[in-house]
Amino acid sequence: MTKEIIPHLKALGLNEYEAKVYSTLVGLQKATARDIHEVSGVPRGRIYEILNDLVQRGFVGVEEGSPNAYYRLDTDQVIDRLKADAIAALEETRSVLKSLEMEPIRNPTPWFALKSDWAIENHFQGIFRKVQEDLVVICDDPAFLRTHQNLFKQLRRRIALYVVVPDAEPFAGITLPVYEARGVLRELLAEPGPEGEDMHMVCSFLIDGKEVFAIGKRGKERFAFIGTTNPIVRYLSRSIIEHLEE
Repeated sequence: MTKEIIPHLKALGLNEYEAKVYSTLVGLQKATARDIHEVSGVPRGRIYEILNDLVQRGFVGVEEGSPNAYYRLDTDQVIDRLKADAIAALEETRSVLKSLEMEPIRNPTPWFALKSDWAIENHFQGIFRKVQEDLVVICDDPAFLRTHQNLFKQLRRRIALYVVVPDAEPFAGITLPVYEARGVLRELLAEPGPEGEDMHMVCSFLIDGKEVFAIGKRGKERFAFIGTTNPIVRYLSRSIIEHLEE
């Protein structure tokens, strides 16, 4: 018996005494309980109990006599059987775990925040691929619209585009359907950010009345958030379009 093998045998499910008894018998190949006790150092009162357990579990064999002799079974066969049993147990566990799976609980108003410039730009570009019917753009930054004016022009060829701004004068020269906000909508755009925070919204997009994507700035950092399948988004989008078309 060597001490190095004990942790490996314990990993196979044997306890300390079982590992000592089994490794001793592997070395001796065939021995009586007394011999195994003397070599392994396992208390004599535990030897028979442990040997009988190892016989039942298929690690060792027994040759009846006076006294009984115990011998190791082929180690390759023992390891192969343990491997097969472990794989079978894992597969059974997999099946049981899969049977516990349920449909995910869908949040009717999921909101996601974006903080990296790459994620914000990637989602912004995705707007031009996904929009099918109409796009409401609420913008407070003329430079943003001028930078992306050509993209919006191309989009306008296939969908209804509405660009809402708080004050039309700074957006002069932008050849897009720009509407100056009036009434409640103007008040909404003029609403200041949270007190004590240098934060303002740059541009918000209502996409087909199904999704809102908003880009803002907090100090020098950009941030964005996405909201989908929200009744408020649908109501706001339809209300703005109806108001502008009147």
